[in-house]
Amino acid sequence: MDLHRLRVADRYAKRLAETPHSEKGPVVEAGAAELGISKPAFYRLLQRVTVSDRKRRADHGDYELSRAEADTISAYLMEGYRLNDKRGRTLETAVDVLRANGEIRAERVDVATGEIRPLSYSAIARALRGYGVHPEQLRRPTPHQALRSLHPNHVWQVDGSVCVLYYLPGGGAVIEELDPAVHYKNKPHNLKAIEEQRVIRYVLTDHATHVIRWRYYPHAETAEHTVRFLAWAMAPKANPSDPFHGRPFQLMVDPGATAGGLVKRFCARLGIHLIVNKRRNARAKGSVEGAQNRVELAFEHGLRDQKTAIRGFEQLNQAAEVFQLWWNATKKHTRHGMTRFDAWMHIREHELIKTRSEDVLLSLATREPQKRRVNGDLTAEFQGRTWSVMDVPGVMVKGDVFLHWHPFKDCAMAVVTDADGNERHIELPDVTGTVDPLNGEWGFQAMAPVIGEEFKSPGDTETDRNRKRISMIASGAKTLEADEKLRGRKDFQSFGGRIDPYKEAKETELPAYLAKRGTDLQIAAPTVELIPLNHVQAAKWLRARLGDDWRPEHLQQIQREYPDGVPEAELPALAERLSRGEARQPKLAIVK
Repeated sequence: MDLHRLRVADRYAKRLAETPHSEKGPVVEAGAAELGISKPAFYRLLQRVTVSDRKRRADHGDYELSRAEADTISAYLMEGYRLNDKRGRTLETAVDVLRANGEIRAERVDVATGEIRPLSYSAIARALRGYGVHPEQLRRPTPHQALRSLHPNHVWQVDGSVCVLYYLPGGGAVIEELDPAVHYKNKPHNLKAIEEQRVIRYVLTDHATHVIRWRYYPHAETAEHTVRFLAWAMAPKANPSDPFHGRPFQLMVDPGATAGGLVKRFCARLGIHLIVNKRRNARAKGSVEGAQNRVELAFEHGLRDQKTAIRGFEQLNQAAEVFQLWWNATKKHTRHGMTRFDAWMHIREHELIKTRSEDVLLSLATREPQKRRVNGDLTAEFQGRTWSVMDVPGVMVKGDVFLHWHPFKDCAMAVVTDADGNERHIELPDVTGTVDPLNGEWGFQAMAPVIGEEFKSPGDTETDRNRKRISMIASGAKTLEADEKLRGRKDFQSFGGRIDPYKEAKETELPAYLAKRGTDLQIAAPTVELIPLNHVQAAKWLRARLGDDWRPEHLQQIQREYPDGVPEAELPALAERLSRGEARQPKLAIVK
């Protein structure tokens, strides 16, 4: 067929060579009609069968604009581009400004008259293109290297993007399409009005199989949203039609996702190698960038027809999940020829690193702990509030405690590291006082006892327990009460008197010195008074000990038998009597 067209074109080319210029049009139209093609296509055929005798100019490839001046003009034009990639300067403006500032001359010499004339803008543009420095040439994409992954879950790519088409007014109403006439980007006050109504789409692709998963979150791209999305994707799914789960070996994200360190800390705890792409290098995550467009075209186009069915993020994500499970299970990928889920099911045992539930994963997402000083009442100041650290192991007054804000529990937590290096996170109660004189609030801690009405002693810290244990070692007593009695005796000596603090001095042979007068050293041993537990503390201890045998009337019995408080040493015996339903035997006294 192509040979036939060339023969017809050759025949018409010979006719055109013998036809006057003014009569060539009808000949061309006849040839195009005979071949059933357009006139431009017919002209292209004529060029294939016609040999031009036009000579190339002797100065072809030479430009009157110097290379140095072309580079200067190009540099000035390139600097004029804005952050949104819009051109800020025209070629005409750039040439005029550079000429006025003496940076370039951009002139040519008229050979006939010897006159120096400025080069035209078109000639300058041709020179820029000829030298390969025209902004349109310099702004073309650089070549990129295709990358490969080794297996499913080897590399995940994650990207967050603002949905420009759909908004959730008030955070939970019907989805609406953005009206460009109202929310125009050059009207900042209108953009501010919808700032809290934006919908953020997070998309994930498994690089090897190109499984695509996505979910929607409110307002803006944040590290918390990124972690929530990753935890959802990694956690095992209850739906048997959703096989995708497990921890990736490597994760590729944009720099914005790592702000604050939350994502970095989350990935480090899970053993994920985090790869942060360079800024403005979307091709580094080409898989997920293409998936963003695919989600818009394949799924979001139908949202305008679901305004009455989708009234919040829960319904939106449910619809998205139904669609993506169907899409991944039925649509084949051109690279491997399988559906996405079929390809992912080829994952091997050592490649699938299973994780715990979504809640457990979120508990790993914490920010870097900050060191705070412990106050005398076993509290610490953090995030502008007061937190009780009484239950933190190892805490001591004027010591240090490490606190962080848990983004998914909205509370402060203390971080304690055990001997094996494992972190333990302890949720702290907020004891910040409020000021509300009408309701009797004056900024005191909410749990503080009222003067003259109740008595509360803080629970023993680890330091307190160590202090008591060491005291009993020194006295040789088995209980705190016995320790207190021994230390109350005038003849009390620590370690039963068997320690001679001057033993070394007595047994060491010293050189003879001239006698000097002196004073004997007097040592007084300290005494420790133990405060009995109040009724509430004793009841808590006994309730934990008795379990189901505890009765509310036991508290009244404790108050009758121990009006001044319960000694800690008597708690085990008291628990035994309460479990048997026995009362305390009254003390006998001789009446005279």
